[in-house]
Amino acid sequence: MSGIDAADGMISDPSETSADHIPVKKLTIGSWNLAAKYDETILLSFYWAERKLVWEVLHLGVVRKMEVDFEDVEQTSLASGGEEHDRFVIELQRPPRFFKETPSSAGGEEVNYVYTTDFTSGQASTESRHVLLFEPGAISRDHAKLMSQHGIRLVMEGERSRGGGLVTASSRLERGLGGPIHATSAALRQPPTSTPRLDAIILKDTLSREMRERQARYTGICPVRERIYAKVFDELIASISRNAGKRAGLLRRVGAEARMTIDAYRTVFESSIEFGSRKLQQAVQTKGDLEGQIAALDVEISALKAKVLDMQNLCESLEHRAEQKAKVYEVKDKEEVDLATEKQQLEDLLAVLRLSKPEKPK
Repeated sequence: MSGIDAADGMISDPSETSADHIPVKKLTIGSWNLAAKYDETILLSFYWAERKLVWEVLHLGVVRKMEVDFEDVEQTSLASGGEEHDRFVIELQRPPRFFKETPSSAGGEEVNYVYTTDFTSGQASTESRHVLLFEPGAISRDHAKLMSQHGIRLVMEGERSRGGGLVTASSRLERGLGGPIHATSAALRQPPTSTPRLDAIILKDTLSREMRERQARYTGICPVRERIYAKVFDELIASISRNAGKRAGLLRRVGAEARMTIDAYRTVFESSIEFGSRKLQQAVQTKGDLEGQIAALDVEISALKAKVLDMQNLCESLEHRAEQKAKVYEVKDKEEVDLATEKQQLEDLLAVLRLSKPEKPK
């Protein structure tokens, strides 16, 4: 487990060791079983530096392997079977990647692996629970400590159910989820083929089928489409990480930035909705106040109109009276003029008569 530096005798970091290989007596995945005829027929390997978990199997004369990242491991549980065997159960969040050994093109001793299909009769692609039997003590405390340091959850089984049976962490997890852990993602994840292009085509067809089956909307806000796209993006990152780890890391950062942007837009949207609802309430309240003011002003306008009508009637009556009074004054002035004229005529006539009749001497 721990490497020793030959130069100074110091113990190196266990996480920097290349790998730990543990022989497996029997591997069970769903209905598929494989028992080891020799010590290295089945190996469980922990690649600590690469953060990978690998099952290496000698199957039908060809070395094949299944590979998952530590992040794909949901939980592990270890149960000691006394002197017979130890039982190690691994729960996966998504199916493993499948490879098979091919001879080197140069004809040397170097071994190459290429993508292949599921060689477990499809069980590893649909079942999340992998059961491995080891020799007693094959997985030591150092292995458990390293798994804990690398984020792999290990549960030591020993809890008893009410009926007296042994309750494992995997069975509790399956009962809680109602089935295999990666049942939902298995529909979007197919065993890798020999070419990444074919993987992309299969993933695209599967995405279209999932969108149709789940009746996801292609436009607008749709939670179903959002979940499907998130799973497809995760599977795309997982596929790319097999060949280009840096590119997969970049895609993870892009995905994180996209989620942050979406969360920011969601926050703006929710704030806008809240602001709009608040403004709507204020508008409704203001409208009620304005309607009351408008009704009061209408009443005031009606009263003013009635007052204006009364003033107009009063003005008309006063004008009529003034006209009548003016007519009376005109008649009186005319009579006075006539009287003055007649008086002047009489005085003139009297003067003439006086001149025509001489006075008698006394």
